[in-house]
Amino acid sequence: MRNLDHVRSKLKEQVPLITHMGIDVVAWDGSTVMVEAPLEPNLNTHGTAFGGSLYCVGAMTGWSSVHLTLMDAGHLPSVWVAKGEVEYLKPVRGVLRASTTVTGAMRDTLISAYESNGRAKINIEIVIQEEGQDAVRMKAMYVAMSPTE
Repeated sequence: MRNLDHVRSKLKEQVPLITHMGIDVVAWDGSTVMVEAPLEPNLNTHGTAFGGSLYCVGAMTGWSSVHLTLMDAGHLPSVWVAKGEVEYLKPVRGVLRASTTVTGAMRDTLISAYESNGRAKINIEIVIQEEGQDAVRMKAMYVAMSPTE
């Protein structure tokens, strides 16, 4: 839980937009991360979630998963999104709830590259669901680097 609290604080302190949007990293079990934001501050003109807000929630989900994976391995990385592609499949009318899972193989590859080179790249798939169905799918590449690099 300590690493999760660190990531929450880092996002809220260093990315002011996160606080305005109400984004929070609500769960991390060592492989799956869940990030949520309320609908109200993220509305568009149609009364559904704004596409930019959905992208931001998705991007922060992937960022959190990479950061937490490396923190659990004893590292304090600098992480950023290098590339992202998003598919908007259906409107989101409730809580913006995104999740992603870092598999064991993904974790091993990420940690090995990071420990060998002081940097690593990883592709993450994020999903936002609405009423049990995929509403948004995002594929993003993240880069993690040792702060000393």
